[in-house]
Order: sequence, then structure tokens, then C-alpha cells
Amino acid sequence: MPTPLRLLSVLLLFTSLADGAATASRQPNVILVLSDDVGLSRIGCYGGAPFQTPNLDKLAAEGMRFERCYSMPLCGPSRGVLLTGKYPFRTGYLGNSSSVIDPAKHPTLPNVLRGAGYATCAIGKLGQSAPENDAQAPRALGFDEHMLWMGRNTPDRYWNPRYCRNGEFVQGRPDQYGPDVTHAFLADFMRRHREKPFFVYYSAVLTHTPFMPTPDSAPNTKDKTRMLQDMVGYLDKQMGELVAELDRLGLRENTIVIFTSDNGPFGDPLGTVRGKPLHGSKGDVTEGGVREPLIVNCPARVPAGRVCPDLTDFSDLFPTVLELTGTPAPDGLPLDGRSVAPQILGRPGRPRDWVYAQLAGEWFVADARHKLYGDGKFTDITDSPAEERTPKPDDVEAQAAKVRLAEVLARLRPGAVSTGPRKPAPKAPVPLSPYQQDLRLLAENGIITGTAAWEGKAAVDGALVAEALMKAARRFAPASTHEQAIAVLQRQGVISTPGYWQQNAVQGKTCAAASASRLVEKLAFKLRER
Repeated sequence: MPTPLRLLSVLLLFTSLADGAATASRQPNVILVLSDDVGLSRIGCYGGAPFQTPNLDKLAAEGMRFERCYSMPLCGPSRGVLLTGKYPFRTGYLGNSSSVIDPAKHPTLPNVLRGAGYATCAIGKLGQSAPENDAQAPRALGFDEHMLWMGRNTPDRYWNPRYCRNGEFVQGRPDQYGPDVTHAFLADFMRRHREKPFFVYYSAVLTHTPFMPTPDSAPNTKDKTRMLQDMVGYLDKQMGELVAELDRLGLRENTIVIFTSDNGPFGDPLGTVRGKPLHGSKGDVTEGGVREPLIVNCPARVPAGRVCPDLTDFSDLFPTVLELTGTPAPDGLPLDGRSVAPQILGRPGRPRDWVYAQLAGEWFVADARHKLYGDGKFTDITDSPAEERTPKPDDVEAQAAKVRLAEVLARLRPGAVSTGPRKPAPKAPVPLSPYQQDLRLLAENGIITGTAAWEGKAAVDGALVAEALMKAARRFAPASTHEQAIAVLQRQGVISTPGYWQQNAVQGKTCAAASASRLVEKLAFKLRER
């Protein structure tokens, strides 16, 4: 006859199995965390330093992380791709000045999930996905509830926060910290909706400029380098608080937490990956501007301790969340992404052969080792994100990869691949492109004297660029020499390869159009930020 102890053990076993079966049968909650300007070099489990991220590292160790996740190079396009599942050239969300989402044309992930019975919530930053003064935009994008900073270039995302709460703008107090206010809003949302599945777009304002002290910073700190490290630390702390809140509510086992970043890092220090500096940063189509962390954790669903080498990009997040939640895509909705839900759940899946990223008129396709830019430049990215190098002419594998990637680009963007002379179409008036808008802003601020010399050129005169560098640098700090100007702009995060500008932004030399356009976009970004 079984002893009471054995009966108790059997009862506990069946209870545990029943709880596990019940969890597996329910639709999971999903919290998609999109950090701001963090990139790969500020997350410890990716070899990032000197930043400390113990909570994110633990999420990765107890869940999984993808090694090769690609975003777009800038906030607006990244958010557009994430929320619509479509690449920028399909939607027109090409830059920060042209990424307001029209959900009538491009259905959003939260709208699809809401239609499937999910409660939806957005906290943190809506960014360039909506007009800054449209309090109803979050609902149109698919969020039942929201607590969102919708400003532009203002510091009230942090202290003395001004946020849009469920369709109404509210002003906080000078002693209130915006990330804490939104975190409390989220905790309340989860408590009220814990009996039904929910989706949260946790679009963190951390760690975007302005660099400001956190509640954990030393009193009266003025060191912006220290502030930036504190901001990364506070973001990581909030990830730990999120997990603790899920535990308190009994939701941890059935909530899938996905963590990533919208683009490469910005500010000093950029950080390193396994001891090496990044090749590029925020706003660059080089590897440092687009390689992101992707961490997924859910104790009851995601096997722990795995690192997935498969390629993935931001267009994959839309179909991945749909598959994880058992939500079918609407009939006829074209998506560029491929779900990585099987890999997340411990199965092989159907890995991508390539990824795509774009900012304005720059784009690339890449496989695990090689990268083909839209202008024909071809690089070996074996040492990503630290280096891109030109393959040797006798590298047979590289030449075969170049052909394959050119075929991918031809299928993906037929109009972007030259097929010989074509009869020009009649010209019609068109609005200014994002690049033209940026050039106009620089001209209005006296950094360049006109826009014609910067448009439609294969290269820009080096002396002209040198003059712009000097005028721009003096906006931030005194500079009387070319070298000083470059150093100032490097500290501001405007340029990441000073040697290039020292060599080419001089009398008698030229700067490549792609490099000049990145410089223009970053300078315009800084002007709007001030």
C-alpha cells in the first residue's frame, strides 16, 4: 500500500504536469522590448564592454540569444519594419523624417494581435512612427492602452516627463523619472489583464540622448560618459524588475520576453565587442550600425542556454510573434520576414540565407560572411561587427557569394538593379527626399552654403566637406583646425572613422557620396536634437 509520502509525491507530480500542460495550451503573453541606441556593444553576453548588464545576461543564459540579428541603421526605419513586417522601400519609411506609419496601408502587428483577441499596450517611446502631437495615433496603430513619450528632441522623456496616456497628454513632476512612470503603468496593465493574453510593445526611451542622470546616478554628476553607463545600467535594472513583476503576478512561465535594440550605439563610449571597437555606429549601414542583440526568454516554452547562429532581421519579428501566439496573418498581407519561432522553441526552423537593411538611399543584402551594398560595394564581414574588408580578387568563394547576393537583390528590388539604358519617364513634381530635407536644414543653419554641390554626385569636393566639418564642429566646441573639428564631431558621435575624413575632406580630394550622405544625415539629426 503506498505510503502517505509517496501519495503526496505522486500528487505533486500530476499537479506539476497539469500546470505545465495548462501553460502550454494557453496563448502566451509577449513583451517585445525595443531599447534605444543600445546596439551590440553594450550588452555583456555579446562581449560588450565596459557596460554591465547582469539581468539581460541572465535572461539570455536562461533563454536564448541570436548571434546575427540585423536592424535598420536608424530609429524610424527600424520601427517601421518591426511594426509592419515590411522593408523600407515597400513602405517609404526610409528615414526619421519619413516614417509615420499609415495602418490603413500597412497593417501593424498590434492591430493584427488585437483582432485576434490580445490586449495590447505600448509604453516608452513611439518615436517617428506617429506625429508627435497626435494623441490618438497610438490607438490607430493598434494599442488598447499606452503611456508614451511622443516628443521630438526634448528632454522630457526623462525627468519632468510629458507623456501621452491613453489618448491624453499628461505632465509629470520634476522629481518623476519617465522610465519609472511607464514601468509602473505596465505593471498595472499586466495586473489587470493577467487572465487573458496580452502583447506589450516596450519601446524604451533609454538610452537615447540627452544623456542625463538616472535615479541611481551619483548626486550632481556631470560626466556624460558616466551618465551613459548609468542609463544602460538602469535599462538593465528595469529588465530585472520586469521579470520580478511577472513572477509576482504568476505570469512568468507563460510570458515570452523578447529584447533587442533599434540601431547601433550612439554616444561616448560606443563600447567594444570582445575587446574590439565597432565598425560604424548609429546611422551607418556598416556592421556597427545594424548588428543588434536579440534575446528571447520564456521558462515554459524557450529551452535555456542556447545561442542561435541563424541570420535574422527586423522584418522577421512580425511573423515570429504571430507564430508564437498562434495568430494567422490576415489574408493577402505581404510580409518580408520569415518566422524564427521554430528556432526560439527549440526546433531547426527554416533559416534565412540573407538579410536586408536600408536607410534612405543606402542599403545592402548580406549572408553570414559577405555583404553587397546597393552601390555595388562588396565586403567580407567575417569579423563583424569589428571590420569589413575587401575580398581578394582570387577569392573564389567571395566571387560566388557576390553573384548570389546580386541575384537576391535583383529579385528583392528589381527596380534598384541596372538592366541597361531605359527611356526616362516624364518628370513630375515630387516632395523633398529625406536627404534633401537634411541638406536644407544644414543650409538653413549655415553649415553648408548651398545644396547643389551635395546632390546627385558620385563624390563631394573635399574642401567643401572640410568647411562643413569646421562649421558643424563649432556648434559643439571650439575648433580652429581640421583635426580639432574631426575630434569634436567624433566625440559627438557624428563620425566614427576619423582617418577617412582626415584623408579625404581636404583640398584636392573628394569624399564618396555614401559617406557624405551619412555625414549630412548625422549632422541634421544632431541639429534637430539640440
